[in-house]
Amino acid sequence: MKVHLRVFVEIENLGKAMNALTDAGITGFYILEYKGMSPQDWKGFSIKEDPKSAIEMIRHHSKDAILVCSVVDDEKVDNIVESVRKALKGEKYTILEVPIRRIIVNEGSSE
Repeated sequence: MKVHLRVFVEIENLGKAMNALTDAGITGFYILEYKGMSPQDWKGFSIKEDPKSAIEMIRHHSKDAILVCSVVDDEKVDNIVESVRKALKGEKYTILEVPIRRIIVNEGSSE
């Protein structure tokens, strides 16, 4: 089975995370930039329910972060996670493992 491995890191730790992932054997990845807040960061905030207020609060109080994603064989996941743990010891990160039921790739040519 394949796993969609997602590693959330603060932007300053991207190099450490990428080195750990490639050292552990990932062969491809994609990266998404985002602004994030942990529950400890927004605890106690009262957000007005209008979208402009919520977006403004996120812009001013969230941190720049990166989501590194890769599709890997499930038997490789433990080794990859351990590599990330060692490389990011003492740093803030989150790892998600999402099982993949099916992958469909369309090369764009007509059939």
